[in-house]
Formats: sequence, C-alpha cells, structure tokens
Amino acid sequence: MDLVDIMLHLSFPIAEELESRGVRKYVSLDPPRLPDLLAVTASRTKEWMEDERSTLVALVVRAGEWGHHDHSWRLARVLWRFLYVRGYYDDIIRAHLAGLEAARAAKNEPAAAIMHNYVASAYLRKGNYAEALNHVRAAVTSAERRGDFINGDRYRANLVAVHWIRGELHEAVRVGLEGLRWRKGFDLGELPSPLPNVGLALALLGRYDEALRLHRLHLYLARQHGNQFHLLNALSHIGAVKCRVGQHNAAIRVLRAALALRERTGHRFAEAEVRNDLGIALRGLGRVAEAAVQHEAARQLAFEAGEPHAQAAALNDLALTMAILGDDSRASDLHHEALRLATRIAHPYEQGRALAGLAEHLLATDPAEARRHWERALAIFRRMGVPEQAEVERRLAQADQGS
Repeated sequence: MDLVDIMLHLSFPIAEELESRGVRKYVSLDPPRLPDLLAVTASRTKEWMEDERSTLVALVVRAGEWGHHDHSWRLARVLWRFLYVRGYYDDIIRAHLAGLEAARAAKNEPAAAIMHNYVASAYLRKGNYAEALNHVRAAVTSAERRGDFINGDRYRANLVAVHWIRGELHEAVRVGLEGLRWRKGFDLGELPSPLPNVGLALALLGRYDEALRLHRLHLYLARQHGNQFHLLNALSHIGAVKCRVGQHNAAIRVLRAALALRERTGHRFAEAEVRNDLGIALRGLGRVAEAAVQHEAARQLAFEAGEPHAQAAALNDLALTMAILGDDSRASDLHHEALRLATRIAHPYEQGRALAGLAEHLLATDPAEARRHWERALAIFRRMGVPEQAEVERRLAQADQGS
C-alpha cells in the first residue's frame, strides 16, 4: 500500500503539468501515508514516468488485486494523459480496465464512469470502435443517471470522436454542436472538448470554412489556457484543412510547427496523421519524393503505435504518391493493404479511398472490375456525405463514355 501511495503522489504533479491542472477535476488525493519519505524524495519528471511506466501500470493492477481500490483507479487516471500523448494505448487499456474493476469493487459509480471514458480513448486509437462506443455510452449513461452534468458533457463530447471515425459524420456534427450550444454546468476554465472533433467531421464533409473557424477557436483557447497538447493538435488540424483546400505552402508551415512542438514537448499523439498530411501538402506542390518520405514515416509511426486508422490513411496516400512516381504495381499493393486494414477495423472513409484508388489501376486491364470498385466507393462516400463522391461520379461517367 505504501509503495502505491508514494507512486500516486509522485505521479500526480506530472499529470497536473500535462493537463494544466485538469486532473483535479477527476482525482483528489488523501494526505500521503509517508509524508516524511515523500518530502525527501526529489521531484519527478516526465522522463521518470517514462522509465517507471511498466511499474506504474503494474501497480494499478496490483493495487486492485490487493484491495486498494481507490488507489488503483486514481493511479490509472493520473497516468492517462502521459500514456495517451506518448501513444501507449495498450497500457491505457490494461490500467483502466483494472481501474474499472477496482471502481466497481469499491461501488464507486463516478470513478467507474471515469474509467469507462478513458479506456474508450485507447480503444478508439487502436481501431476497436465497438468497444470505444460501448465504454463511452456507459460513461454518458452513468453521468446522466447521477445528474453529473459537467462530466456528462465531457463524456458526450467523446461520442463525437467515435461517430467521426466510424464515418457517421452528420451525427458527429449534430452531437458536437448540440454539446457546444447547451452545456449544463459548463466549466469556464476548461477547453470545450467537442471543438476539435466537430472540426474534423466538418472538414471531411467539405465544410472547410466552418472547420477552420472551430480549429482557430481551439487554437486561441489553447493559447489562453497555456495547454501545449491542445495547441499542437489545433495547429495539426488547421494544417490538415489547409491541405484539403489546396493551400499547400501554408499547410506545410503549420504542420511543421505542430511537429516542432511535438518534438519539444515529447507529445507524440497523432504524429502519424501530421506527417501524412505534410506528405499530402508536399505532393500538392509536386515535391513527390519528399512526400513519399513523409508517408512512409507516417505509416511506420502508425504501425508502431498500433493505430490502424492512421496506418490505412498513410497507405492510401503513399499509394497515390507512388502512382505519380510511376510505380503502379506498388501503388496497387498499397491500396490493397489499406483496403484490408480499413475493412478489418470498419473504417469506411479509408475503405472508400482504397476502392477508388484500386479502380484507377484496374481501369486499363479490367474495366468491369474497376466499375465495381468505383460503385462500392461511391456507395460509401454517399452514405457518409463526403465530397469525394463527386470525383467518383465523374470517373464513372467517363468510364461509361469510353465503353
């Protein structure tokens, strides 16, 4: 017990630094059991947490097994931001599932809701969207039943991310904007968490001006709060929108700033997506060899982090770049790989992109199969409501004219 208590008190200031004191909204600490020992222990840093990561996660599990339930779930939550920004999603799942069992054993429903919410964050990044949705819904249901409006709004905001990645874009926007308009118990000292996720959904829908407004508001608020995690994410999302609207030079500047901030802070969250977007911008300027380097880096980072949705995106964009470089065989192989991966995790947007890319390669040798691929892609894009459907419709019309 004493070891767990010491580790919890040593980790808490690091979590406060990473979350701009936001961890206090979820976790309060009892006085340390061994204050004299804690007083002579040197202050710990994020690199100490890195070195002790395996021990800290194991202690979450052990604390629950030893019956120290409150210490178990609290330590899990204290570790969350560090594990999240460094991409240790398996550790999040292990720690927070153990914390969930501990919270249930303690009959602490608010703590169980906290564990549901944060284990969902890792399941989402790992591509297990069904589990992510189940856990977020459990958190929302718990908060609503207890009349916990502030945490209920936070949890409901995370539904936006789940709907977005599942391709349910209109639902993501509806839930997110509803949450921004009406937030019972709104905490004025807290960043509105739906902002970035609603912006991502709007960008996929082709509503770029609206997306940029939300991402710029996110950037402004991140600066006001001095929150580097939100700052680097807002920059990344602005860069991604600028890629989509063809402002490639501006996109490169913003995306490189986001990468530099990640390097300085050690926050590796979503680095694969940023490098892939940088590759898209470079490709848009005709710097195709440089683009391929960034797509390859994104692919590797996503693979190492176990983020299949980011890996599928990098595969599709690397395929498009390789096609420009004249390596049609590799481009086709990459689209096939992206299609298998996106199908396995039920990621419709990257499925559609892979199908459309494969259709281009099949057109010369098997026009009928190319048409089938385009038709499948069009069905996906229409269901999502994304602007890519117009390009697929154009290619199908051209194929009909040529037949």
